[in-house]
Amino acid sequence: MKLAAAITGVFGEVYLVGGALRDALLKRSFKDIDLAVPPSADFTARTRRLARRLGASCFPLDEENQVYRLTQRKAPFCQLDIMPFVGGSLGSDLRRRDFTINALALRLAPGAVFTPDKKAGGFRLRPDRAKVTDLAGGLKDLAAKKVRPVSPGIFTDDPVRLLRAFRVAAALDFRLTPAALEAVKKHSALIASTAQERVREELLRLFESPVSHKWLALMNKYGLLCAIFPDLAAQESCATAYYGKGGVLTHTLRVVERLDYLFENLPACLPGHKKVAELLPAPRLLKFAALLHDIAKPPKAAMINGRLRFFGHEEYGAIMAEKEMERLRFSREDIRLVSKIIGTHLRPGNLAANDLISDRALFRFFRAMGEYTVPLLVLSWADHASYVSARRLETMRRKLQDRPAPLPPGTPYNSPKKTLRYMQVLNLLFGVYIAKNMKSRSARLIDGNDVIKTLKLQEGPRVGELLEKIHLLQFEGKIKTRAHALKALKGMK
Repeated sequence: MKLAAAITGVFGEVYLVGGALRDALLKRSFKDIDLAVPPSADFTARTRRLARRLGASCFPLDEENQVYRLTQRKAPFCQLDIMPFVGGSLGSDLRRRDFTINALALRLAPGAVFTPDKKAGGFRLRPDRAKVTDLAGGLKDLAAKKVRPVSPGIFTDDPVRLLRAFRVAAALDFRLTPAALEAVKKHSALIASTAQERVREELLRLFESPVSHKWLALMNKYGLLCAIFPDLAAQESCATAYYGKGGVLTHTLRVVERLDYLFENLPACLPGHKKVAELLPAPRLLKFAALLHDIAKPPKAAMINGRLRFFGHEEYGAIMAEKEMERLRFSREDIRLVSKIIGTHLRPGNLAANDLISDRALFRFFRAMGEYTVPLLVLSWADHASYVSARRLETMRRKLQDRPAPLPPGTPYNSPKKTLRYMQVLNLLFGVYIAKNMKSRSARLIDGNDVIKTLKLQEGPRVGELLEKIHLLQFEGKIKTRAHALKALKGMK
């Protein structure tokens, strides 16, 4: 069925608006189609009729304002958001939108062709620019690559637009106008008054940018980052002697920068990168973890023997991060992952501090971290990489796959040689984890009851010791089946 013909067949006068039209004008693909129609008494009935014609589900996003979403159940899985004009007319609707580049409308013709984009997903459309309704100069701003508010009141009308401005600019690689940035600075505190799940979604979409760290830095410059995360404000004045201007927050943003770099250069940086990618959560979630990984450094900062230390910041940071994620309405699964890797993000470095790393130490590390191993290693990689410049990291990259050698005695704690050694250990951990297929091997072949029954033992520490030996043999690849495990167990009696 031809999509445009189906839509116009039900509604007659209907306009393509918002991000779909904007992206079409930029010759980009788009996944969601936003439509606006004149108000009518039978709007809901027409919407449901269109859903039946398209074979789509239909549910209200906002019943009060009659905003409906239609999602096709079969390919091409089109998603339509449709609503009557806000304010009763097309002109009033466009003037109430957020940014000029989104305040555009094109009357949909029955013959308009939405071409599926199989490579990028979504659709492509070739709109006639001469027929676009533009009341706020959006076409000019599209050409100039600018994000400009439609009116001064857009941020007070809906404070989530404070963050959306950065997200839209990041997605399009546009720039925010000076007036927009000053308005963000003036109204940044309002972000706390909006629904926090909307803040979460805008923030996660911003993290999809390959240079998300630049947008976070700009948000921080104009007061929005710390308005969203007030606990980050204390980082700017913490440990400035060590991290330089901006203190811990400078380090935090650099860790996000290194994750941006890593995800854009995964094949060149990590052994077994394809397997690593399969075991990773969405990169945007790991960037979020990087943003909060040192959130507890300011409250845990203390001078010990003349050196600034942050003992316990990782465990306390996990607690603080969990509270932040609960406020932003993250899923329990996402909260567990982020709090786990923040709470253990020093563990790979502690392992790397040893001159020799035994199979037993590797086994214990993988066993302790389980399914969180690869996400933790990625966060740790970015954390350690942040201690060298981007240029030095490029020169180090060809050495990252080398076997880690012990550090010379007296190597300074902030030496690039130490960073290289630690990152080589991380690459070793990646390589061993992938080579030994630790995800499948983490499933234990036997348990404590098997030990007790096979060797006729009483419950006690001895049972745990024997299990540890069996699991180590499994890690080393010396036993691969339950039968092998039970046979090895009998030999330990």
